[in-house]
Amino acid sequence: MIVQKILDEIKELTPKSGFNVVLHDDFAPWGENLTLVKHVSTRDEAEMVQQEYEEKVKNGMIYADAIYIYDNTMYESVLEN
Repeated sequence: MIVQKILDEIKELTPKSGFNVVLHDDFAPWGENLTLVKHVSTRDEAEMVQQEYEEKVKNGMIYADAIYIYDNTMYESVLEN
């Protein structure tokens, strides 16, 4: 049940094209750990947004355990592991 909630959340945030920058909150309930920050077209844009949010975490402006970049292969790669 918990694993399915996690997989559903990852699938929901896996883009069909481009890249999603996603915050991970390890204090949130299972299935509600991820928050979409921004959808962008290129990996470079995603990395810039990721760096921006890493600075916000470092400065205490927001909380996130991790900041991920999801592309259209994310869901399949999770299933393989």
